[in-house]
Amino acid sequence: MLRCLIAQEFSSDSVSVRQIASTRRVVDAVEHAVDVAWRTILARPGVRLFDGPICRFEAFHVVDERLVIDLSRTSYRIFVGTNFCHPEFADTYGVEVMANSMGVSAGLLTADGYWMMGRRNASVAYYPGRVHPFAGSIELADEIDLFANARRELREELNLTDATVDVTRLLGLVEDTALRHPESIFLARTTLTHDAVAAGLDADEHDGIWSSPATPDATAAALRQKELTPVARAVLLLGGRHLFGEGWFQTYRIGQFGEAEQSE
Repeated sequence: MLRCLIAQEFSSDSVSVRQIASTRRVVDAVEHAVDVAWRTILARPGVRLFDGPICRFEAFHVVDERLVIDLSRTSYRIFVGTNFCHPEFADTYGVEVMANSMGVSAGLLTADGYWMMGRRNASVAYYPGRVHPFAGSIELADEIDLFANARRELREELNLTDATVDVTRLLGLVEDTALRHPESIFLARTTLTHDAVAAGLDADEHDGIWSSPATPDATAAALRQKELTPVARAVLLLGGRHLFGEGWFQTYRIGQFGEAEQSE
């Protein structure tokens, strides 16, 4: 369910984003299916969706220890109609028809040593009832700052201010292969304890908090929990790589990422 695009750490000053023209290919049958899927999802009781502009992942490059990510424009409606509802379109028509919107997920570490994620409620479009990081889509802007997007998600979903959280590292890029969805994985450290973070949870998207001690054994055990989404596992794997070292990562990546550690 996971593919690792790159497992390498980058600080905020070693990551840059280039905005380029979209390479998405328009196919009439796909566009019709997107419209039908969007109407169907909106008709679900309690679902709250907004069709806003977001960023499409085009490519990445590592040049002189710097990560350069190419993004273009897409929309949440196209993401729902392709990657979410019809991931098989990538095989039928080619990956060029997909929205491939790029997500941002934060591996949140509390001051008292816990990984924390949210239990998604029934109002979300995908993975309701599953454990998922505090995450969202990268918003389109004149200047795109991936680290600022990660902080925004923590602020919106947990009411964490910039004074209480530090998004320190980009840990890597992965793909949820079930949805054909690329995701950037960040490490975020907060000065707050587990209970203080839980108290700020926004109930609009979550039914509750999931947590695990950020120790090698507990993190390895958490990877086996079926309620975790693929991206949740990526957060633990890449977060574990940062905390516990390459040897720990190599031991537990097999069966999660498969044999190939990274591909470009």
